[in-house]
Amino acid sequence: MKKLLLSAFAMLIALTAGAQKFQASKCDVKLDVQKATVVKSDAKKAPAKSSVAENQRLVGYYSTDDCDAYIGATGLTGNNPVGALLSASDLAPYYGAKIVGIRFNLAQGCSASNVFVKNITADGNIQDFVTVDKNITSPAGDANTGTWQTVMFDADKQFELSDKYTGLMIGYTYKQTSNNYPVGLYSGAYGVFYMYANIPASQGGNGEAWYNMGSDYGALSVQLIAENDKFSPNAIVPFDFGKFNVVVGETKTVGVRLANLGTKFESLDFTTTLEGKTSKEQHVDLDKDYGVGGTFTLKVPFEAASKPGKYEVTFTVTKVNGVANGATVTSAKGINNTLAQKLKKVAVVEEFTGTKCGWCPRGHVGMNNLSEKYGDQFIGIAMHQYSTTDPMYIDDYSLGFNGAPSAVVDRTTYGDPYAEMPDAVEAALADYPEATVSVSGQYNADSTQVEATAAVTSLVSGQYEVAYMLVADGLTGKTSSWKQANYYSSTMKNQTGLNKSDIPADLQSYWDEPASCNQVYNDVLIASSYSDSENQAEFGEFVENGVTTGNYTLTMPTKKILLKALDKKKVSVVAVIIDPETGAILNAGKALVGAGSTGIITVNNSANATVVARYAADGTKVSAPVKGLNILKMSDGTTRKVMVK
Repeated sequence: MKKLLLSAFAMLIALTAGAQKFQASKCDVKLDVQKATVVKSDAKKAPAKSSVAENQRLVGYYSTDDCDAYIGATGLTGNNPVGALLSASDLAPYYGAKIVGIRFNLAQGCSASNVFVKNITADGNIQDFVTVDKNITSPAGDANTGTWQTVMFDADKQFELSDKYTGLMIGYTYKQTSNNYPVGLYSGAYGVFYMYANIPASQGGNGEAWYNMGSDYGALSVQLIAENDKFSPNAIVPFDFGKFNVVVGETKTVGVRLANLGTKFESLDFTTTLEGKTSKEQHVDLDKDYGVGGTFTLKVPFEAASKPGKYEVTFTVTKVNGVANGATVTSAKGINNTLAQKLKKVAVVEEFTGTKCGWCPRGHVGMNNLSEKYGDQFIGIAMHQYSTTDPMYIDDYSLGFNGAPSAVVDRTTYGDPYAEMPDAVEAALADYPEATVSVSGQYNADSTQVEATAAVTSLVSGQYEVAYMLVADGLTGKTSSWKQANYYSSTMKNQTGLNKSDIPADLQSYWDEPASCNQVYNDVLIASSYSDSENQAEFGEFVENGVTTGNYTLTMPTKKILLKALDKKKVSVVAVIIDPETGAILNAGKALVGAGSTGIITVNNSANATVVARYAADGTKVSAPVKGLNILKMSDGTTRKVMVK
């Protein structure tokens, strides 16, 4: 039994309240937005370059002067701190540089009283690190515009970035009135922003605390100013790219993230190293200059190793813009997991959602789109954890989501379920798993429990983890608690700033619905093998080229309001295979409870002329059929799973 493995950054977000702990409470306070009238987001337009010295770089969710929306929490008047939380991976490219200041975009005619940098330690403590008290007023200008404000630190407040910083909260305190929109955001970048405010329970808050305000309108326009006389004009830092699977004799394309610490980024040369052999240098011309501080994901082809196994592989950027790479870190590493054959991959998307979340209708549509597109290669798990008043609320386990709606595919790639999950799922399905799992579930006599059985066919050996979930379709109800909050409604136009034309076509049906509308909920998580985020299911070691089976008894929910809406014929059991080192979901299976096991054929005890080898469920080779699960190697090279009565 192991706790869920989350990234260090996700763990910071998921921390519970404590005396000096960072807490980002979920919040349903409505934000008012005004779109910028001068600076518009345009994918075809070059980013607005910032003017910094040659020895300076900007560190934030993005590193340009772009800003195209302004937010105000008009119901929370007073001086409100807002901030962006930068993780270690955001800071790593700038290790060795000195932080000498901070800048942010403040709307016209609005004011701020200070800037700050707070240190979030590895154990979740929040420390007041740098604070500069300064009264700042943005000059008057055209409606819905603003200016970038720069505050440089005195020498005693400057500090050098290093790996001792696991997270930094950077921001400023602005003055909120009942009718202003001070906080600048940029829709072309992703990043949750946080606000410290006193929000009573009657408004969906927990009193005085940090609140996660989501990312629906874009990333907070705030950046640190990093200074280093050793910044090279041609410098690219690659990031480690984790484990990837590739089949013997083939090549796998892997996305490797790069950060530009130079002044331009138009081309690069690279090599890869596997099994002690370094490839020839390869040259890549980019489609544009990504500019200082720009990031880029390069698709790199990696060949399989000479035989199955796990191998360290190195990616090195040798040249940038035709000259030697001047970055202090030029190489990144990954694990090449070479497999003997291809197995079918199923992607699992776990979504953070809830009835009280006004933006969550797009999550429902996004998950439905994925289900329709990918069929049995997609498994959705809707985790209703946004509000405890949700009749489908469940807290078996948490994945450290930053705001709703949010989702994660295979517990590796987080993003918006509507806008970002399609690409993430496509990438996940391009991978080849090292194991497949078949699953079945049966109700007990009074349907209060489900006996789940999983059979894993594996190309590798070792101790992996298998977890179980129950998900239900078609849930709905007539009481107000079942209503879905709907910010896409035309009745919310004044609060959201949206017009119907701003809404994607497959979401526009919500425009004609009220702000609290009827909804049918699918893929709803109703039970799991987790308790307090710890998997209670035990599973035996995987056998290379063999089959391992296990089972677990899942308890059906007892909440009356949920049971009344539940159709037991629409409940499915899910089994997921989890990598014990990374916490990633490697593969999964799903079946309706009572419908038999996915991928398993039930047959009578009889011989088959095409069988060339037979194995029991534990991987032992047998000469005749045995009761229970049998694995058959067929003369045509295929493998079948059969259940012998």
